[in-house]
Amino acid sequence: MLHCRSRLVCGIAGLLGPLNPQNAQARLQSMLLAQAHRGPDGQGLEVRRSGESVVCLGNRRLAILDLSPLGRQPMVNPDTGDVLVYNGELYNFMELRSRLETAGHTFRSRSDTEVLLRAYQEWGVRCLDLLRGMFAFAVWDARRSRLVLARDHLGIKPLYYSSTLGRNLLFASEIRSLLASSLLDPQIDRQGLAGFLAYGAVQEPYSIFQDIVPLPPASYAEFNPQGALVQSGAYWHMPNPAWPSSGGDRQAALIEEGKTLLRQSVKRHLVSDVPVGVFHSAGLDSTAVLGLAVQQSGNNVQSFTVTFPDQQAVNEERVANQAARHNGVTSRNCPVDGATALDWAKEWFTHLDQPTMDGMNTYIISKALHTQGLKVALSGQGGDEIFGGYPSFTRVPKLYRAMRAARYLPRTARVGLVKIATRTSNGVTKAKAVAIAAGDPSVADIYFQQRRLLSDQDLDSLGVSFSSLGFSPAYHNANSRRENPHLVPDDPVATVQRLETAYYLGNTLLRDGDVFSMANSLEVRVPFLDRDLVDWAMRLPGKVLLPHGTKGKHLLREACREFFTEEQLDRPKSGFTLPIAAWLLGPLRETMDAGLEQVVKTHLLDPVGVNRIRQAFLREPQSPAWSRVWALVVLGHWLNTHKRSPAYAS
Repeated sequence: MLHCRSRLVCGIAGLLGPLNPQNAQARLQSMLLAQAHRGPDGQGLEVRRSGESVVCLGNRRLAILDLSPLGRQPMVNPDTGDVLVYNGELYNFMELRSRLETAGHTFRSRSDTEVLLRAYQEWGVRCLDLLRGMFAFAVWDARRSRLVLARDHLGIKPLYYSSTLGRNLLFASEIRSLLASSLLDPQIDRQGLAGFLAYGAVQEPYSIFQDIVPLPPASYAEFNPQGALVQSGAYWHMPNPAWPSSGGDRQAALIEEGKTLLRQSVKRHLVSDVPVGVFHSAGLDSTAVLGLAVQQSGNNVQSFTVTFPDQQAVNEERVANQAARHNGVTSRNCPVDGATALDWAKEWFTHLDQPTMDGMNTYIISKALHTQGLKVALSGQGGDEIFGGYPSFTRVPKLYRAMRAARYLPRTARVGLVKIATRTSNGVTKAKAVAIAAGDPSVADIYFQQRRLLSDQDLDSLGVSFSSLGFSPAYHNANSRRENPHLVPDDPVATVQRLETAYYLGNTLLRDGDVFSMANSLEVRVPFLDRDLVDWAMRLPGKVLLPHGTKGKHLLREACREFFTEEQLDRPKSGFTLPIAAWLLGPLRETMDAGLEQVVKTHLLDPVGVNRIRQAFLREPQSPAWSRVWALVVLGHWLNTHKRSPAYAS
């Protein structure tokens, strides 16, 4: 196991503006307390004056490596007066440190926090392009009287801010922390609500509240002492395919390059002074991470498998344990029985920062690992998006080609083609088929319709159609047009790779992964999302990523074949799914009714439409109707937790 000192993940928060210093410090204390779960090992604050304004920066610490006093935050640069609070991990901090030492910088600690602070001193915001890791940070640039916020390339770590008409600025790792300042009373944001109802998660660049926005991934923003935004920019964009796409020798070379980058990424992600576990399921992604980790660190890596003895349909114990033994380790099983899972599921509602359809499984798994004393876990998250593991990688291109070929046929014929291509005729898919068959859809049009949770008809019945919500055409329409930066001309597979990464991974999986793992004081690291690996994978044309006739994640299968059992290679893709439909009919029946009642009571949605969705679920509980009623249940409990006004923002 590699060692360094004074590295940590945490929750950060701060405020800037013309406030009384004592009052500002008290508000910051409340903000930090609201996210104490992100850092139960302590906190730090720094208060500065800048003319008539006050700068307050703070953090909550989760210690995962030695915490020497020299590495604690907020950290001050003694040469410049700059102050830094930072949440995350820099995996290439030793290389950056060497460059900075060559440039004449000296260091008092062995922390990546100090490396980041010195890198900012040396290069300013240009340092962002050099960072490899997951991070969200704020630095008070004392020389220029500017507060700089920045976020990693894919938004693995969250960062929200609110700038109220230039009077002051607040930022934090979680929205609940901003609300705890008592400086905001935001109304529900119509675009944020529309995104949740349509896709099951609030879609950036919105949040569920007006006047609170997420800092976009791969970007920075600078604010003056009055809290007004003065400059912002992006430092990274997803690259387009640019590599040769034919030749047997080239294919073999690509497989070897992929394995080298995977090995390098896992090695970086293993740095810790506390035991690092691998969350290991029966899937290829986590098994690849486990195999590579064992190669790098041998017995220092522990494999953890959450098992569900009461739910054999989703219990991966046997296959996961066989794969662990295949890689020379004994998996540590963490059994969660039905009663415990149900208790934790109810507890999950209280940790909702924003409403989300997903994430309960992440919470339960993180809770199980936390009970084993684990603080750091490697995850296989991102493998499906980067290497092409979802059904969408074949389904969306197939539908796109069918629609292109049939664009001059009558609409009813095109609807039939969509239904044949998706091999289903249920009502939800029929509604999607009608939407897809309309006009001349782009790859993105088809992708977003495939990802839809509530259809336009559902939204109309709830009284919240996109038009009545004011859902921004800049998101719903422009993101579905051919000029979308994520669209790769004549390459539907590469386009789906970017759309899955930017939208489903970014707006659902990464956000939920952070919120619900940190709710259990567990840091989850994602080697598949290493920037160098992502750059490499996104330069691959679609026919190289998924050659015709191959199974999903072809390159990963070939690069890491030695780590997989034959059963894993042959078994169909499966994910961990909780029996939510059965719970809603049984032990969560009162929870369902209470959530729906809260939605109706706040006059947020049309009660007739809410009841229609409820009755559809009760008639066909195993159909996709459960996901629609579940979204409304989650929304109701989120409203109850946050006690928000039901009024839409004007």
